[in-house]
Amino acid sequence: MPVEGGERAEAADIILVPCAESGRAGCEIVRRAVARVAADTPEALTAESEECPGDSRKFVVAVDASHACRASAALEECGARPSAVISAPAVLAKAGLVRPGVDVRANIEGLAEALTGAIKESLAEVLEELRERNRYRDEMAPVLRRFRSMWTKVEALPPLDGAPDERARTQVALLAKRARNLFVRFDEVVPPVRWAEPHDLFQDALLCIAFACEGYAAGDPTRWGENVEKARVQIRPLLRRVDG
Repeated sequence: MPVEGGERAEAADIILVPCAESGRAGCEIVRRAVARVAADTPEALTAESEECPGDSRKFVVAVDASHACRASAALEECGARPSAVISAPAVLAKAGLVRPGVDVRANIEGLAEALTGAIKESLAEVLEELRERNRYRDEMAPVLRRFRSMWTKVEALPPLDGAPDERARTQVALLAKRARNLFVRFDEVVPPVRWAEPHDLFQDALLCIAFACEGYAAGDPTRWGENVEKARVQIRPLLRRVDG
């Protein structure tokens, strides 16, 4: 069965990597199964081992056909560590579908169907997490646009040299108010479980930005500098996840 090209695989959240096409029955079973999973799963595509970059942030699943034909080994040779490895022989043996002396070639279609179900089951938790992350990204998009607009203005403030004039105080007071409003807005978006900590850290950074702007308005360089630097550090973990 054909697999998708590397260019399309770059757009997928999950990349399924079958063993290389060899003419063996086990490889045929695996390649049929991963093609069906990809066809039924919008977040997944299939790719050959050499199409997966070593620094991929995708969830890469290697499906091994046998001890002698292992997609996981081929991936590692390319410098791409698989996120998970599924052994087709182990899955099918556990289901009682392959036994010594049984002609595998006589039931390639049935075995491929069984393996398809097993792969989908193994991906259920991953898919739920990915869908939660996509939902979170969608909900956070307008919030982060507001943040980036505000943050650009904060970082563009000139060095503090004594007390700022009235016009500058008015500007930074507005930035402080926007930071506090965004702090409240963050409570309205529930992050995926594994992103809860960077979400909370980012929310705390918004208070730091408010404190920094209030320090700037008061002509306090220490309060301004320390809080803006703390905010700069605390926003990074979430932005890496959202933008990754």
